[in-house]
Amino acid sequence: MNVREQLLQEALKLSVADQTYLAQSLADHLIACLPQSVREIDGTTPDEFSQELLRRSAAYQTGDAISRPAGEWLAEFRARQQGERAN
Repeated sequence: MNVREQLLQEALKLSVADQTYLAQSLADHLIACLPQSVREIDGTTPDEFSQELLRRSAAYQTGDAISRPAGEWLAEFRARQQGERAN
């Protein structure tokens, strides 16, 4: 078992409250590590960004969100960006 798997197993032994705290702390850290240009998309604050991630995650988990392969979405996103840059 590698270090990541060990950390995960230890985290899963924590209470739900502690797991929630750990998850939120990691999410906050990851958002803070994003480049400024990504963190402030359309003036969105890190808290708003975090809330949107949670909303989308909940929608996915309940089956209310449409999902598709990441590669497909990323290819479409990059094509759209290229089109915007060309204009």
